[in-house]
Amino acid sequence: MDIRTAEDKTAVLEALLNEARIEANQLRQRLEFYRRVIASTRLVMGHEFKKPTTAISGYLELAHEDVEKADLREALAFIEKARNECLLLNELNAFYLDLLKVDGGGGEPATESVDLLEIIVDSIEQTPDHLRAKERVRIVVADRFPRVLLNRYAVKLIVLNLLENALKYSPAGSPVRIEAETSRDKRGAGDRELLKLRVADAGAGIADEDVKRIFMPFVRLESSKVEGSGLGLTLVRNLVDMCEGEVSIRSERGQGTTVYVTMPFTRSDAAGVVRP
Repeated sequence: MDIRTAEDKTAVLEALLNEARIEANQLRQRLEFYRRVIASTRLVMGHEFKKPTTAISGYLELAHEDVEKADLREALAFIEKARNECLLLNELNAFYLDLLKVDGGGGEPATESVDLLEIIVDSIEQTPDHLRAKERVRIVVADRFPRVLLNRYAVKLIVLNLLENALKYSPAGSPVRIEAETSRDKRGAGDRELLKLRVADAGAGIADEDVKRIFMPFVRLESSKVEGSGLGLTLVRNLVDMCEGEVSIRSERGQGTTVYVTMPFTRSDAAGVVRP
């Protein structure tokens, strides 16, 4: 072998390796920059978003007093709706801060004693008026349903998104049914039980090939004319995963869709936030 040729090949390889090192270093610097930008954005969202909602809530409280004195019932209903939306924003912000703490090594999301029926009723109140949730949603929950120890915000977002999806993707005026029951968790020892949620609609149904990808981000069914981001069911799946649960869908064309959610929990008769 020609020594010069071998030396030339070595020099070329070293030059290529050097270029690769430079590019890798540049990529690391860019990734670090984007990481800092994302971290700053998350902190800004967690810290600053509460300020405007707190201010709006205060102004609405003042307006509520004046409108109530004037006995303007229609205006009072609008103000109540706006106050509920501000309450939801505050809940979302609190949940976001909780997740930031978890992401920063602060353990796991907080759990507390949750009244499921209360969450369902609140979710119905906070769905858009044009969906007519109060008229359409049928609640099937036992009178003495136990309080469950779960993350309140996660359960609220799961119920809210499932109800909105069912209402949006079914004919106007058709009923949507939400059922809840508990059963013993046979998968392990201890006092854990299973919370089982079912949300059923009378919509057009989903094709088999679409059911397999419906939980993927930004998936929008071609047959759907309903506006949306395609993130609702993805969010539901992620929240259910966070609660160590499972979610599935059963659907047939022309027969409607039912979403099944199962989450482990322990009973709780005491209020208060609990951190693992």
